[in-house]
Formats: sequence, structure tokens, C-alpha cells
Amino acid sequence: MSVAVASPIRYSHTIGRLVQTGPGFNSPVDVAAAPGGRLYVVNRANLGQAPRNYLRVTICTVDEEYIGQFTHFGRGDGEIIWPTAVAVDQDGDVYVADEERQDVQVFDQDGNFLRKWGSLGSDPGQFNHPSGLATDQDGNVLVVDSLNNRVQKVAPDGKPLQSWGEAGAGPGQFNLPWGIGLDRQGQVYVSDWRNGRVQQFSPDGSYQASFGDRDGEGRLDRPAGVAVDSHGTLYVADYGDDTVKVYEPDGRLLATLQGDATISKWGVAYVAADPEMTAARQQYADTIAAWERLFSGPIGLTVDEQDRLIVADSGKHRLQVYQRS
Repeated sequence: MSVAVASPIRYSHTIGRLVQTGPGFNSPVDVAAAPGGRLYVVNRANLGQAPRNYLRVTICTVDEEYIGQFTHFGRGDGEIIWPTAVAVDQDGDVYVADEERQDVQVFDQDGNFLRKWGSLGSDPGQFNHPSGLATDQDGNVLVVDSLNNRVQKVAPDGKPLQSWGEAGAGPGQFNLPWGIGLDRQGQVYVSDWRNGRVQQFSPDGSYQASFGDRDGEGRLDRPAGVAVDSHGTLYVADYGDDTVKVYEPDGRLLATLQGDATISKWGVAYVAADPEMTAARQQYADTIAAWERLFSGPIGLTVDEQDRLIVADSGKHRLQVYQRS
């Protein structure tokens, strides 16, 4: 169920289940949508699991077609250690940020390594725990440089173009920022994790507004992923509150999504192959459904070309999909 008044946001379906490889996810932390319904999902796993190569980027569609996966644990080109975010540009290239490697790697749409840029530091083009990623209409990449408390705009080849932000709690300042999203006009929205808000900036980095400051009905606890649909509606994954907050363009709270998950198509096939699990789910159907529907650590999210909201529900190893009516 979703707590909302006349909300136009309706649950559609769930994608995924917990698996270490193949059609499913392991602690998905971000998702990016490409044209045609293709999705790229970053599986963070955990540091104990990482050497077993549970880390990967899964390629699937919003209609639950499994396409494949790429990359694995390691420090070489095309490998990942502690990934945080994924974005896709207009050419279909896929960008993956890694806060342990302190870089951004670029792959083609099939997962073949193309190039990388970035290193640890605070100079232009350097990072200290890069997190959120977004691409603008000019093909540039916006990187949330989390521990440097700034946003950097970088050309596709890694050339630094611009940055803004500093540590603090005032307008235009950050305290461990995480996610980033752009609207159709190029306005930039950055989740300010420890300040409990999302800040809006112009395309050149000028401060515009703040959403969800820690008071009132629409307050944010630990905002993570951010996305904006074609209507200007703002979606924020509130990791600390296990919800997704939905705001009107003027900052009013439109809805608070608590999760509506049902078993996915991949999950149905898995359960059907296990008679004991099938029996258990039938015996405890109401209890399982009540637990299963809720978000657990929603962190990354995106809006696709059809205004479908896709949420990386990291604690339950799946995506929840919503449709705007």
C-alpha cells in the first residue's frame, strides 16, 4: 500500500530475487534506464562476498527479460570493488562509479570496457568516494563527489568542466551528498544525506531551492537516490525511513510510498521449482505478503522514458516498478 491522497503513482510490478549470479540481484544500489526499456542494475553485494564475484552489473528490461551481466570484483580495467552508481548517456554508454577505486568507468551497452577516469584527491577531476551519477543533454557527466562535498561536471572523456559545493548546512552546501538527478530543463537535484534534504540547482550550479528539510510531513531522514519525471515530479529514496517520498514541483509532498511488492516473474519460477517453499508460502501467505511488500533500504531509483519509476530495493534484492497514471 502507498500512503497518499489522490496520488497518480500506482504500483506496477516487481523485478528480481536474491541470486549470486544470473537473473536476479544481490543488494542492488542503483539502476539506470536506457531507451527501449533496458535497465542497468549495480549489485553492490558486500565486502565479504565481493571476492566471490557477486558484484556485477545486471542488464534486464522493465518487462523482466534477463539480458545478461558484466564486470566482477577486481582492480583491473572493467572490474569493480565497491560500486555506488550507474548512468547511461544518449549514446548508450554506461558509466559506473566506484568509491573504493575512486573512479568512474565507462562501458558500451553490452558491458565492454571503454575507458576510465578519476583518482583519489580533491583537485578537479579527482574524487573522494564518488556516489551519484547523471548525464546531461550535452553528454557531460555529473558526479556527486561525496566526501569532498561537491558536485563535479565532467566531459565524457574525463576532462573536468565545473564543480560546486562545500561542506556545511547552508544553501548550496553539503554534508555527505549521495544521489543526483536532472529534470527535462537541466535543473539538478542532489540528495544531501546528512543534512536530510534534496537541493535544487540550475544547470550552472546556482542554488535554487530545498526539499524535505527535517520538519513537517515531507521530512527526509537519509535521502539517497533522486529522479524527476516529465511532469517535474520529484522522487527521493529515503533510505533511513524505508520509503520513497514524492514531491510536487513546488515542494509539496504528493505521496509517501512504503512499498507494494509482489513476487516477481523470476521469483515465481524459483518457488515453483521448490515444493517445500511453495507449501510454506501457501501456509503463511498473509504474513509473507505483509512483509514482502515493504521497502527495505530503498537507495537508487530512476524514471524511464515512459515515466515509470523504478526503485532499487536493496535490502530485499529487487526492483519495484511504479507507473504514473
